Formats: sequence, structure tokens, C-alpha cells
Amino acid sequence: MINSREAIMTALFTKLQAAVFSSPINGSSTWVTTSRRLQLWADVAASSRPYMCMTEHHEQQVYKSENVPAYVTIMIDVFVYIDSKDQGTTPSIILNIILDALDAAIAPGPGEQRQTLGGLVSHCRVDGPVLKDPGDIDGDGLIIYPIKITTT
Repeated sequence: MINSREAIMTALFTKLQAAVFSSPINGSSTWVTTSRRLQLWADVAASSRPYMCMTEHHEQQVYKSENVPAYVTIMIDVFVYIDSKDQGTTPSIILNIILDALDAAIAPGPGEQRQTLGGLVSHCRVDGPVLKDPGDIDGDGLIIYPIKITTT
């Protein structure tokens, strides 16, 4: 039986919100704005970036047998927007700093073999291709960071 989906999502979002950048981005060492609701680029002002939101769009249940609860896999996409209009910066450097912060935020704690979100899930990890658009042409940088959560 899966633990409360909302408890799982709250635990993950709390970890993501706590990401700290190794170098300031637009003067900030962490997110300027966060949300669990996806917004369009045009609706997120440059002054509100770096912006991070977490979206939930896919879930799959797999049954090993009729008498056993399903294994549940939840796919989360983390969207990050940056303002990359400043010609004095290299946007891909900013994206790499953010990705390192995201990786650190969901890394297992000291002595842990895997991220379990405090025992709520079996695994929580980045899984799949990470989309990186530095915004060299239009000044709007983007990361789509896929996270896969599995339960037992």
C-alpha cells in the first residue's frame, strides 16, 4: 500500500525548495520563486527567477499478483526557469550550478544508500534525460529535471 501521495509530494518539494547554489544566480543562493503549479515562462518575471516548480503528470501501478498491493511509480518533472539575457554570463554555467544543487537536494543523507523521503518511498531519484536549454537566443533558460519515485 502506498503512503499518502500528498505526504510524499510535500516531502519531495521541501527537499527541492532547500536546494542551495554553489554560486549566486542573479544575486540569489537559492530559488527566488517556487511553486507546485507550472506557470508559463511569460508569466514568471525575470525578477522572480531562478524559478522552480514541481509537476506531477504520470503514475503507474504494477501488480505482481492479485493478492499483493501494487508497486507504484510516480514521475515528477521539475521545471526551472532562469533569466539568461545578461550577455556577460554564460547560461550553461548557471544551469550546471542549478543541476548540482538539485542533485544534492535529493541525494541520500549521510549513511543512507538511497533517498526514501524519510521512509515514505523505496526510491526517489533523477531518472531519464534532463532537458537543458540555456536560453542563448531568447534569454529564457530552462531545465526539465525528471524524478522517479517508486514505492513497495
